Amino acid sequence: MNSSADEFAQYQSSYPQELNIAQRLADGAMANGWGKRTALHYRGAQVSFAEVREDTGRFAGVLSELKVAAEQRVLIALPDTPAFLTSFLGAIWHGSVAVPINPYLPLDRYEFFLRDSRAVVAIVPPWLVCTVIELSARLPALQHIVVFCDPGTPTGGTDDGDWKTPNLIGSSPRLHDAADLLEGAIAAPPASTNCDEPAFWLYTSGSTGLPKGAIHLHHDIWVAADCWGQRTMGMGPDHVHLSASKLYFAYGLGNSLHCPMWSGGSAVLVEKRPTPSNMTEAIAANKVTHFYAVPSFYNAMMADDGFSAAIAAGLYSSLEVCVSAGEALPAPLCDRWMKATGVPVLDGIGSTELLHIFIANRPNDIRPGSSGRPILGYDARVVDEDGNDVSPEVVGDLWVRGDSACIGYWNRHEATKQALRGKWFVTGDKYRVDSEGYYWYAGRADDMFKVHGQWVSPSQVESVLLEHEGVREVAVVAATDDRGLSCGVAFVVPVGSANKALAAALSEHAAGSLSSYLVPETIKFVDELPKTSTGKIQRYLLRNQME
Repeated sequence: MNSSADEFAQYQSSYPQELNIAQRLADGAMANGWGKRTALHYRGAQVSFAEVREDTGRFAGVLSELKVAAEQRVLIALPDTPAFLTSFLGAIWHGSVAVPINPYLPLDRYEFFLRDSRAVVAIVPPWLVCTVIELSARLPALQHIVVFCDPGTPTGGTDDGDWKTPNLIGSSPRLHDAADLLEGAIAAPPASTNCDEPAFWLYTSGSTGLPKGAIHLHHDIWVAADCWGQRTMGMGPDHVHLSASKLYFAYGLGNSLHCPMWSGGSAVLVEKRPTPSNMTEAIAANKVTHFYAVPSFYNAMMADDGFSAAIAAGLYSSLEVCVSAGEALPAPLCDRWMKATGVPVLDGIGSTELLHIFIANRPNDIRPGSSGRPILGYDARVVDEDGNDVSPEVVGDLWVRGDSACIGYWNRHEATKQALRGKWFVTGDKYRVDSEGYYWYAGRADDMFKVHGQWVSPSQVESVLLEHEGVREVAVVAATDDRGLSCGVAFVVPVGSANKALAAALSEHAAGSLSSYLVPETIKFVDELPKTSTGKIQRYLLRNQME
C-alpha cells in the first residue's frame, strides 16, 4: 500500500447520519463560542457568526413562506457579498438544494442553468432581473425571483431601482426585494436532513460541452473542511482568509465559506472582479493571513506597477501562507513570489467534483513545480488506459478518491459513468508521480487547457475565428508564454494573404465575442493544418511546434 493509500485508510470521518451541514456550520460556530467573533469582512464592516446564524435561519423562513419544498433547487447568481452566504446556507438549512452560478456571465447563458436545474427560485442582483423575467416564459418551474440590491451594478455601483418598475412587479414569476422579505421573516428551524442527502450543486465550467451539475451531499462540506482546512492547513479562529476566486466556484466556496466557518476564522469578501490593486488593498486593510488565487493572478500581482511599492510598504506583512490552484503553478513563478514576499505559496489540485483541494503542497513541505502529495482523507492513482497503476515517473491518467466526491452529474448518466469508476473519480488530467510520492502535472487527457484557471474549449474559440472572412481553417492549441503560464495559440489558414493587420483584426474579432481568457495570445499563419487520413486535425503536431 502506498503512503496516500495509508493516509486514506487512516482517516475516519465522524459526521453523523442525521446532518444538515448549514446547521453544523452556523450552530457549530455558536457552540464553539465564536458567536461574537467576526465571520465576514465586507466594505469596511464586520458580520459576526451570530449574525450569519440569524440571517441563515431567517432566509430559510423566507423560503418556507414562498412554499419552496424540500430538495427543490434554489439558483443563486450573486457576487461575493454576505447575501451569498445568507442564500446558500439558508437554502440548505431549509432542506432545499442551493445552486450557485456566476452572476457575470453573458446574458444568454442563464436560460441553460435555470432550465437544467428547474429552479423554483432565482436569487439575483439587480442587473439580472430583466434577463430572468424575459426568460421566465420558457421556464415553467420558476416561481419566484428574489433580488439582493447590494451591489447594484456589476462594477459595484448603487442600485438605481429600475428593476422595480410597475410592469415587472406582480409578474409571473413573482418578483421580490430580498430586504423586504427578510425584514418580516421569522427564523425557521433547520430541516431534518440525512448526511447522504443532496445539499447543493456546483456546475462544471462546461469545458467539454454544456456545463454539468455536480450533485454534492451534506457530508461533502464536512469532509472537505475537515481534511483540507483543519487537518492539512491547521486553520484556526485567528486566521483571516481572502480569495481572488469567487464563491460560485468550488475553489472559492471552500476558501471563503466552509473552511473559515469550520475553523472559526473570518473571510474577506470583495464583490468586484479581482485586480492586483483591490486584492492588495483588502490584504492590507484586513490583515489577511491566508490568500488564495490562480497562478496567472499571482503573476499579474507581481507585474503590477504597485507591487514593489506594496512590498516596501509592508502591505503583505500579515500574510502567513498563499495557496494556488486552478492550473499548474510553474516553479519559477512559485520561486519569484516567495522570494519577493517571503510568503510560501502552496500549489494544489482540486475539482468541482471533489469540492476542494485533494493533492497539495504543505506549509512545511513545498516542492516547487509539483502539485504536492494527496492530503489526509484522499487517495490518488496514476493509471494507464486500462486502469492499471503505472510505474513511478510514467505519465498516466489521474484518478482520485475521497468522501467529498459528488454522487454524479444531474441528468448526465453517460458522463457520470465515464467520470466515476466505483469509488474513483477520473480527473481527465495527465500526471506522473515520482518515487517520493509527489505528483507532477503533465497536461490534460484531451485537448482542453486552462488559462487564468478557467477551461478553454478550442472548438468554441475556433468557431468564433471562423466567422471572420479572412479565415479558411483554424486550430487552437495550448502553449506556454515566456512567463511559463498557460495560453492559447491559434494556427490560421488565411483566405488571402497573411499579415499583421489580419492578425490584429482576428484578435479584435475574438475579443468582441469571447471572454478575455479565451482570446488566443498569438495568431500564427500556416499554409495548411496537419490532418489524419480521415480529415481530423492532428493537434499534437501543432503543440509540438510550440515546444
